[in-house]
Amino acid sequence: MDQTDLRQAFFHAHPDPMWVHDAKTLKFLDVNAAAERKYGWSRDEFLDMSLAELDPSQGEGARNTQVLDASGVWRHLTREGRVIFVDVVSHELSHQGRAARFVSARDVTRLVELEHERTAMLESISDGFFTLDGHGCFTFLNGQAEAYLDRSRKDLIGRNVWDAFPEARDKKFKVAVEAAVESGQSQHFTDYLDPPGRWFQSAVHPADNGGVTVYFRDVTSERAAETQLRLLEQAVSHLNDVVLITEAGPIEEKFAGPRVVYVNDAFVRMTGYEKADIIGRTPRILQGPDTSQAEVDRIRDALMRGESVRAELVNYTRLGDPFWVEMDIVPIGLDGDAHTHFVSVQRDITGRRAAQEAMRLGEERFQLMARATNDVVWDWDIERDALWWNSNLQALFGYAPELSQTPLSFWLHHLHPDDRERVHAGFFAALKGSDTIWRAEYRFQKADGRYAAVADRGFIIRDEAGRPTRAVGSMLDVTERRELEDNVRQSQKLEAVGQLTGGIAHDFNNLLTVILNNAEGLEEALSGEPALKDLASMTIQAAERGAELTSRCSRIWPPCPSW
Repeated sequence: MDQTDLRQAFFHAHPDPMWVHDAKTLKFLDVNAAAERKYGWSRDEFLDMSLAELDPSQGEGARNTQVLDASGVWRHLTREGRVIFVDVVSHELSHQGRAARFVSARDVTRLVELEHERTAMLESISDGFFTLDGHGCFTFLNGQAEAYLDRSRKDLIGRNVWDAFPEARDKKFKVAVEAAVESGQSQHFTDYLDPPGRWFQSAVHPADNGGVTVYFRDVTSERAAETQLRLLEQAVSHLNDVVLITEAGPIEEKFAGPRVVYVNDAFVRMTGYEKADIIGRTPRILQGPDTSQAEVDRIRDALMRGESVRAELVNYTRLGDPFWVEMDIVPIGLDGDAHTHFVSVQRDITGRRAAQEAMRLGEERFQLMARATNDVVWDWDIERDALWWNSNLQALFGYAPELSQTPLSFWLHHLHPDDRERVHAGFFAALKGSDTIWRAEYRFQKADGRYAAVADRGFIIRDEAGRPTRAVGSMLDVTERRELEDNVRQSQKLEAVGQLTGGIAHDFNNLLTVILNNAEGLEEALSGEPALKDLASMTIQAAERGAELTSRCSRIWPPCPSW
């Protein structure tokens, strides 16, 4: 395979959408299969389109060619009208003698959404929030911080905090920032800042880059704060997401846990528990056998450090039904104390998790099946010991459709007894090692009791730790092939015997010719001696019969050309 073939194979097999388009007209010249799957158009449809048709802003005024060609994160439109974000990498090249561009477009929609969600979350919180880098310069402010400080983010981003607010050098804020950076511990204080002439209760958290993250709120008017709290409680009570607030401790106790002090109405709808059932108890009563202890430990460790944490867990309703929940937990402090409560915002993601898992399994199965044969395809979920078969298990081996999912023992049981130990040992040796491919040939019992010769090839899927989680492969029935090979070998043996026989007959015929010629000479020379002449005649007759016999052998098995 030359370099051009390798590039073509890489292009068409790459999991990210790729295409080549004309540099001037933007017409598509080639697309890979991933682009067809991601955008929904077939290759032929793509080749009748231009890049501009992926631009959702066409109706808002078309972009110029340079912008459409440029690398970066852009919005694209799929066939279904869905807008996705893609990270475009574009390079110039020559395609069939014309100027073109090669484009790789990785789907980053979820990353963009997460960034928007993060920004939206920070913008939605009622506290002022800003971050300073290791040089004390502003790197982010939310809208509330702008309002509290009476300064725009355009004026402050990139500017040193002590230059922007020189009066703060003599305030508790400077002491708290220095203490947080030096000690690595969060600092909390309440102080008056003028301008803007307000009291703020602040929390300064050290950041990994040597800077700090600052949460602060205006406590100038307690009445205003109480009013805001009531409004916030009303808003939270009508949210679709669960809001659950607990006391900050005890965290380290395995069963007791922090006690719940507040839940909104969404909690009742999601779990089936009434508010009175959970208030004063730990939210750990929602956990069950499928709840990840490792994730619970990670949440606990983060909260013990006073850090916010996001997690996904399996919880259980009052009736015992499991559901997946995504939660964001934030520690908060009241009355100037460090951390007095934890606020958890939770949403039911059961449907999303099921869809993601189905999509992941379907995509893996499709990819691996494409690499396997069109014969009996199998997929073994090792943790559940569930061995999935495609319909060819019935078509080739005669087993009923209800056996489309079996334990591994079904396969082992139907191996030929003389092959079972060898195949079993080889398969599990591959699982225990680091192999990703396993191959074996053996005899597999059909539903009618007969055995088929099988060539089996499997792909072993491992997790990040190298542990096998699934094995997927295909079984090819090679019975006819093996029988044909046996017949060919037998035919070759017979042919060799025939050629040998023909050669011997040829040589024997040469000897008979000499005998016949000599006998004929003797017959003529002994014409005066009848007794001896009769012996010569009998020799001639025997030689002629032998010559006839060797002639028939030569017609059946002609001698090799070397004879």
